[in-house]
Amino acid sequence: MWTARRILKELADPDQRRRILTAFWKHGDDSAKMLAAAQLARAMNFRDGTIRKMAPEKKAELLASRIGAAEFEGALDTALMLYHTHDQSKLLAAFLDQWGVPHVNGSIEIDDYTPPTAAAVRAAATRLDSEFPAQDINVYLASAGLVMGDQWQAGTWPVVDERAASSGA
Repeated sequence: MWTARRILKELADPDQRRRILTAFWKHGDDSAKMLAAAQLARAMNFRDGTIRKMAPEKKAELLASRIGAAEFEGALDTALMLYHTHDQSKLLAAFLDQWGVPHVNGSIEIDDYTPPTAAAVRAAATRLDSEFPAQDINVYLASAGLVMGDQWQAGTWPVVDERAASSGA
């Protein structure tokens, strides 16, 4: 099972992890950021205001230091989604195009589509390997399964497992 913590620990390198977590602080909704700031303050014995005043990159570092803590799982899930919809929208759109899933700039606009099978995911990943770094593809596929649920997990996670095993990630 690919959780946000596992994706960030095993598939993302430190630079990508920082970009993902920074996306949470730059693009997240105010209530999610306030909750995460309060959790960080409590975990690190800081005042809430101290955390809130920090730059997004610094807050990302603090969140990265707490990746193993279960109470941050929601923030990590959100960070992965925001990273892909804001910073990796071309990669997201390329995969959706490969699978014939209607979207607008990577945002799925309808509910009536067929989630990709493992064979379709494998074929799309192979085709897109020349356009995008393998690490970005693996993080996206694991995140897509996490965010989209059961049918997507059945299509994406086996491919992530195969790709991670072959790359030694």
